[in-house]
Amino acid sequence: MKILFFIFILICFNVFGQRTTEDSIQLSAHTPKKAAIWSFVIPGAGQVYNQYYSPKGRYGAYWKVPIIYASLLGTGSLFLDAVRTESEIRTEYYNREKNSTLISAKWANYTASDLITLHESAVRKRTMFGLLVGGVYALQIIEASIDAHFLHFDISPNITMQVQPTYLQSTAGVQLTFNFN
Repeated sequence: MKILFFIFILICFNVFGQRTTEDSIQLSAHTPKKAAIWSFVIPGAGQVYNQYYSPKGRYGAYWKVPIIYASLLGTGSLFLDAVRTESEIRTEYYNREKNSTLISAKWANYTASDLITLHESAVRKRTMFGLLVGGVYALQIIEASIDAHFLHFDISPNITMQVQPTYLQSTAGVQLTFNFN
């Protein structure tokens, strides 16, 4: 008897859980994985891909692309500036240790210990800005994937939730009721 009940439950879930062929074609054509891959290969391409497959027409994801590139260029320029500064300080310290005549006027007011301190600070900045570039790059990939997940998400005004006190057997509790119309 338990086996028949279990088979009946499985059949019911399979029958009621099926999608129409229209839905499956539309969902298989556009996936969050593809949006993430596009954004990984070309920053901003996942956002353009999500705009193209919007079931409600073009909803305007293109505005995100300039923000992505401005963020990447801004953080990238800060990273390159930190790399350049770190390299200049290292070269200046190396030249002073070798008693070279190639001492830069930019670093002339600093002692050798000051240059070591500046170099450590520049390395920290370089690392921080490098992580920031990677974070912006990863964030745009995650955003494209999340946006693709919500592209086919239907928000209906008929979805409600009610919270009611309840009393079951000898225990008081809270009952949550969800209505999907």
